[in-house]
Amino acid sequence: MPDYALLISSRAAAAYFANAQSVVMAEAAGVAGATDLRFDQIGDLVFLRLSADASVLPDLLRLSAVQGAFEMDGSMMRPLDHGANFALHPDFVWGEKYRGKTNETLTQLMINVGLQQMPLSDPAKLRLLDPMCGRGTTLLWAMRYGLHAVGIEQDDTVLSDVRRGLKKWTKIHRQKHKLSEGWTQKANKKGIGKFLEFSALGTAMRLIVGDSAQSYDLTQRKPFDLIVTDVPYGVQHMGGKDTRSPLETLKTCAPVWAQCLAPGGAMVVAFNSNIPKRSQLIAAFGGLELEVLDTKFEHRMSESIVRDVLVMRKAA
Repeated sequence: MPDYALLISSRAAAAYFANAQSVVMAEAAGVAGATDLRFDQIGDLVFLRLSADASVLPDLLRLSAVQGAFEMDGSMMRPLDHGANFALHPDFVWGEKYRGKTNETLTQLMINVGLQQMPLSDPAKLRLLDPMCGRGTTLLWAMRYGLHAVGIEQDDTVLSDVRRGLKKWTKIHRQKHKLSEGWTQKANKKGIGKFLEFSALGTAMRLIVGDSAQSYDLTQRKPFDLIVTDVPYGVQHMGGKDTRSPLETLKTCAPVWAQCLAPGGAMVVAFNSNIPKRSQLIAAFGGLELEVLDTKFEHRMSESIVRDVLVMRKAA
């Protein structure tokens, strides 16, 4: 098998901080057939060295921390003219900045980890749900991957914010698209069930206003292959009853999310492992026929946040 050197982007350090190498290694280890993984540093540049069949190059280039790929020829590196083949311009994901936005690099990692649990399949046939989607970073990434995505967000101001961002982006990049709005159910004074739908280049996303605990009904009871979400970290958000822990909310949502997941599907949840503890989160999803996978993505974000990612798979 060819030997490759993957150039690690500085974005990885910004997303994963001191634990960047361990997180990058864990994500890359999920690529089928990648072997002999190790890091190599040349000056200020960091490379992930590995052996893999050329057929998995697209998967390697889609790793969240990878900026480019080189094929090794002895001690020489030959740059490869390969891209990750994403749809839509990178600004589609990276262009909007706002307080509380999920880190784009982490979001990409979560989608990659979820896809690694899927059998080989056409991405256009896969459906992704983010039941706590905020302003839709996961949905935007999903469209770049060619996935059809649906998000649920309780904040009813989200539609105007996302609509504004999409209109700006499509105007700047002259992107042909379709943008529409409607209701998943009868119009509600609180806005529950109102949605915005955006489509371009054969893929689409729908963002719905509503309670995550009602995801199954709000998504019209259609199954999803992937559930990917970044839950509140307990720093800026309250979890109910004057607590900063989102645990009680997650206990309520867990059976509904499991109901939304298709047999053989994967659920990827990012959380602050200080609140709740990993064991508590696993317990919240107990008894739902979800297998917890042994993954190691924990990394410190700040003094109060040690972010981790829980990966679960539903029996086929």
